[in-house]
Amino acid sequence: MKRFLALLTLAVMISTAVSAQNTPYRAVIGPYYDATGAIAVADPSTTIIVDLTIEKEQTVVGPYARYAQKYLDVRGSLVEKTSYTIKSAQLSVATGNDVFVAPQVAPASVNVQSHIAPEAEFAKVLPDRVSLSPISAEDAAAQAAQAIFTLRKKRVELITGDAGENVFGGGLKDALEALDAREQAYLELFLGKKIVTTYTERIILPLNGTATAYTIAKLTADGLQPATAAEGEAVKLNITPSGTTPKLATMSEVDSRDKTALQVRLADNVTCVVMVGDKMVGSAILPAFEFGRTAYITNTTKR
Repeated sequence: MKRFLALLTLAVMISTAVSAQNTPYRAVIGPYYDATGAIAVADPSTTIIVDLTIEKEQTVVGPYARYAQKYLDVRGSLVEKTSYTIKSAQLSVATGNDVFVAPQVAPASVNVQSHIAPEAEFAKVLPDRVSLSPISAEDAAAQAAQAIFTLRKKRVELITGDAGENVFGGGLKDALEALDAREQAYLELFLGKKIVTTYTERIILPLNGTATAYTIAKLTADGLQPATAAEGEAVKLNITPSGTTPKLATMSEVDSRDKTALQVRLADNVTCVVMVGDKMVGSAILPAFEFGRTAYITNTTKR
């Protein structure tokens, strides 16, 4: 069983500024005495945390969509569909199995591109009824289209002053906003609406030795799925070691044969890149023990 108890200060949330630091992150290897004098066992390992920001876009068909071309000379969507896009990726690192610190996941946000009704509901805009006789969907669409043209005419009259001299200043602004909202309610019946939801999915990835390529998830028509999913576009994490040997700038190393020496693992600052297909959605330079080296330093702890 792996346990990790930090002897030296370890940073667990690292940004691209890590590359500017001279001293690599380090952790004790094997048994040692901790600050309380108790024996602890350490096995340095690195866990990458990937926070994917996902945008879900849902198209909701309006009840009069099939008549949009006929009455408004525009095309309304006739098919309801949902698509998912990974907009960005934020990377951080957790060191060890008993130490886990990562940024909080941002709450989901919903942007309904509509002025009236929330979510997938449409405003209760009904055609004028002049009798008890049932009205067909096409006739209702025709009346809704006529209402749109009437609202547009009233807007022009307000702007040009043809509606009278008593509507001006703040009153004119309020009147125009009311007309715009009313028109949008009618237009949605033909053109539908778009609902955009942005949320974050967290993936926790313990590194597997010195492997440099990982498929961390699959993006499908139903959203983000596990990496083992049979279908979907692969979301990959690629790791590139720095190519330089980590060195201790503030502490002298001792001979490995020194029985009093403390064995530590120095982390290499690796470049991590998240790819969705051929598109890069996020990158960061993070410390990874798996790509570093082992060093021996003077043991200043209790023996």
